[in-house]
Amino acid sequence: MDTQTLEDGLMARQISRGESKRRVVRNLSALQGSRLFVKEQSVVNLGSAAREGKILNRENFVAIAAAARASKNSDFKNFISFCGGSSCALRRESFRGKNLRSGASSCVCRAGGGPLNFNSENSAANPPAAKNPHRKALILSDGRKGHENQSIAFCELRGLGFCLCKIAYANKLLKLCSYALDFFGLYFKIFKCDLCGNGTAADRKNGSNLNNPALNSLVASDSANLDAAPNGANSDAVSDSANLDATSDRNLNFADFDLFVGAGSTTYYALKFYARRYAKSSIALMYPKGYRKDFSVIIAGAHDRPKPRANLKISPVSLSFSRPQGLYKPQRKSIGFIIGGPNSCFELGDEILKQIEGIRAQFADCEFALTTSPRTPRATESALEKLSWDYSVIYGREHVNPIGDFLAQCEWVFISEDSVSMISEAASNGSASVAILSLKRKDAHNKFDDFISALVSTGYARRYSEGAKLKKTAKYDLKAFVREIKI
Repeated sequence: MDTQTLEDGLMARQISRGESKRRVVRNLSALQGSRLFVKEQSVVNLGSAAREGKILNRENFVAIAAAARASKNSDFKNFISFCGGSSCALRRESFRGKNLRSGASSCVCRAGGGPLNFNSENSAANPPAAKNPHRKALILSDGRKGHENQSIAFCELRGLGFCLCKIAYANKLLKLCSYALDFFGLYFKIFKCDLCGNGTAADRKNGSNLNNPALNSLVASDSANLDAAPNGANSDAVSDSANLDATSDRNLNFADFDLFVGAGSTTYYALKFYARRYAKSSIALMYPKGYRKDFSVIIAGAHDRPKPRANLKISPVSLSFSRPQGLYKPQRKSIGFIIGGPNSCFELGDEILKQIEGIRAQFADCEFALTTSPRTPRATESALEKLSWDYSVIYGREHVNPIGDFLAQCEWVFISEDSVSMISEAASNGSASVAILSLKRKDAHNKFDDFISALVSTGYARRYSEGAKLKKTAKYDLKAFVREIKI
């Protein structure tokens, strides 16, 4: 055998081995015949992003490669260790090309806990819930009441039934991953979710109340219990578990909802994940910085200065919904004070007390009501307590929210300028006129200035100035704004 023949033989074996390896990769990608599991190019892009962003370490890729070599069946259950978390099951999902970014794959990988479930939502093992005659939304909440309340307000103003679902990441690295994955249009279940704290379907229809303490306590704050269902069953809220995508009592699943709503960076990736999986609308509240803006609808405040987009709706105020709770019933004309606290732009000191004293002297024939907030310093609350009040809520001692009563019952409400949400609620709810109290600022200009100036210029609020006569203010019709949005 001559040298040329030997070289030709070696080359033929190398080519054969290379072709065999490529065939294994193709077999891994070809699930159930012609349907693609993930585009090869998308995998390359994700691998590149993971290496550059340090999302996955080398051992993860070795583990995935080992699983790929071992896999000879399209229904093989591939398990990987993702970012140091528990084992997750890779499962293909087809969204029939709906609601996907142009050019993105029509199939997506999702990682979910528990055994793989290849049953459809309409299988005999998971009978669909009876359809609600009213449209229903699933609110994805990050546990922050300000964000959660905006989502509830959207549903209330839109006349939607809704349920709450807590979203959380096991660690900061996974949340960082969500930005990179979203950039490439890839959606995995790298977050945890918990329906109403216990995995139990609690459907709160149109009669729910934003200020109801029971409603505000629906979402559990303990992330360690996010996947724990009653009776010890492993449940992922209403989907992605051994419970076949149903809640523990089989009353609801994600497919029952007509749209998904979320506010806050923790919710945006999950919002896209579920909206794509079930081919439903995604409503992002506040401007989703860092994520691609391909939600069905984005509702953002003008003070965030968002760039115009076809799916972007800009409101001069944050979404809010307020009802009287029966906590405060004045006996004569009344003036309400709503006091916040320091933040990155303002400090709260003696200047607020001087303004309150001046207002009380100006409206000497009225009674006075006060509420502080979770951010109000204890020293400020102590100073306010020394004044006489016809009604007062010191939040440090009493966790109730009388703002709805103030807006419905008072002639005027005076609000510290540190809170967009409180000012928005006052400018668009109830009948009380709204005046803004100035605070000691940390910089010459900030986003609150633009927000308040816009309200003042349109007559929805006034800035308080000692001795100046205050003109009544109008109310922004937030309900009309929300109901004009096409979903």
